[in-house]
Amino acid sequence: MNRMIGLIRSMFKGYKRSLKGKLILSFLFTAILPLMVVQFIVYTSTARSMQHKINELLEGNLIQAARSVEWEIASYNDLLYQIFTDEDITQLTLKMTHGSDNEQIISFGKLREKLGILANSKDGISNISILMPNELVVCYDKITGLATQHYWAKFGGQITDTVFYKQAGQTDQTVILPTEYADQYGEKSTHLFHLAKRMFDIGRQNKNTIGVIVISLKEEVLSEGVNYANMHLNGSGFNYIVDHNQTVISFPEKTLIGEPETNFLNQHAIKLTSGSTVSSVWAERWNKKPVLVNKQMDSTLGWSFVNVTDKKEMFREMQSHQRLYLMIGVLTIVFSLLLAVYFSGKFTHSLRTIVRAMTSAKRGNLDIQLNFHTEDEIAIISSSFNSMIGQIKELVEDVKIAARQQKEAEIKALEAQINPHFLYNTLDTINWIAIENEQYKISHMLKNLAQILRYTISPSNEIVPIRKEMEWLRQYIYLQQIRFEHSFECVLEVEEAVVDCKIYKLLLQPFIENAILHGLEGCRTGGLITVTVGGYKSSCIQIRITDNGRGMTPEQLAQVLNCKEQTVKKKGGGLGIHNVFTRLRLYYGQDCRWNITSQLGEGTQVLLEIPNVLKRED
Repeated sequence: MNRMIGLIRSMFKGYKRSLKGKLILSFLFTAILPLMVVQFIVYTSTARSMQHKINELLEGNLIQAARSVEWEIASYNDLLYQIFTDEDITQLTLKMTHGSDNEQIISFGKLREKLGILANSKDGISNISILMPNELVVCYDKITGLATQHYWAKFGGQITDTVFYKQAGQTDQTVILPTEYADQYGEKSTHLFHLAKRMFDIGRQNKNTIGVIVISLKEEVLSEGVNYANMHLNGSGFNYIVDHNQTVISFPEKTLIGEPETNFLNQHAIKLTSGSTVSSVWAERWNKKPVLVNKQMDSTLGWSFVNVTDKKEMFREMQSHQRLYLMIGVLTIVFSLLLAVYFSGKFTHSLRTIVRAMTSAKRGNLDIQLNFHTEDEIAIISSSFNSMIGQIKELVEDVKIAARQQKEAEIKALEAQINPHFLYNTLDTINWIAIENEQYKISHMLKNLAQILRYTISPSNEIVPIRKEMEWLRQYIYLQQIRFEHSFECVLEVEEAVVDCKIYKLLLQPFIENAILHGLEGCRTGGLITVTVGGYKSSCIQIRITDNGRGMTPEQLAQVLNCKEQTVKKKGGGLGIHNVFTRLRLYYGQDCRWNITSQLGEGTQVLLEIPNVLKRED
């Protein structure tokens, strides 16, 4: 105890300094101390609940024993009903009661043969008999094996006066007759009980009695049913059965069978509560030992099943269990404390490793990695940390690449800068020359080109309505159709609900150009490009660009989708498909989605889904 107090004090001292100490102290107050209290309560309350638990156990055993006997008797009752419904046996019985002497002799042999087959089908049967109104008996007795020397021989010619015949003849139900000692077998004498049923011609619906079927069963059927060998509760008790007259019909000590139960109870000073189907009482002595008696009434059979158990023997086992539980409780507390120390040490060691890695990453070391080969939360944290470090490295690299590309783009823009007014004035001069020479087609192309240049020279991140983007696309497509001698058609379909929604400009032109230059490459006529724009899930704009060109192989498609360095260039320069995907990610983040599908020889489809978050045009 002093050691335990010292351990607790040391935990309190280190409580503010160590996470490990906090965990051990928390475990002590939330697990070990409640466990000790519960163990004490269980130990003190076990003795008080002992008798109640034992009674429940014994009553449960008695109920199970009663069911076992019910099932066993039901199986023999099924055999009895099989005989009752057998048309051949009925007709043979009728010939025994109303036939000629010759018919009686023949019927006797056939009946005995049939009864013999049925009697040998179950070991518990001693004999099967049919008692007839004319005092004739057909019996197959397994003990004697003889046709004339059988159980019923002692009754002479007064079969109809027996209790079997009288009780069975008064009802259509099966009658169970109590166990009795069959002393007519000499050295083979045994205890038998009987199932009897009135027999009539069921096929002709004639209710007149033509006989009584009796199946005589060995008492072992009952003793095996209550299962003495398995229900002695480690040798501390036994079971027996009494009928509705309180006469013993099954008992381990066979001399008590057929005796009133009171003889046994009075002999051992046992008093049961009268008028109760279930009763239990502590007897003062049974072979000079106190016993517990439980009695269970079975309403189906009308019998009572009784258990007698040695009190000291029962408590001896329970007390040994109490001592075992106490020992297990103490060992559990000690072992739990050791486990708490061990696992808290491992847990805090893992946390210290993670903290060191975070500190290293904070100082700029992005090559740090954590390796925990477990499947717990620590492994999840380390995996998330590794993933975060990887993403940070990628972001740093992306920033570096973006900065480098920005610088290169600015340099190229400076190198290629042309005064827009000079370009527009030059195009306007060429346009007038074309008009003076009546080259109206060239004039129209120059006007479209000038409008395209004005649209593209403005910043590429400008936000425009979808209506304006579509108008520009039509001008661009017109020039391309002139260039390629109208080898293709382009259909633009825009839902009215989205025409005023705004998007970043020049998002679609690279896909159109790629479809013309690559998808429809080599196409002289019949080419078709379809652009559809519509609403999707109320908060998205869906854009679908489809061509019927030559398509791509899976390898080419994978290269376009996955390779960051791959850029599908336009002839004469341009942003390229990959650059459009980069712009989409920069503009919309993770809220936009895209996909490209293609079938070689059938065409390509580009699907864009962008959030409708930009302000609509008034």
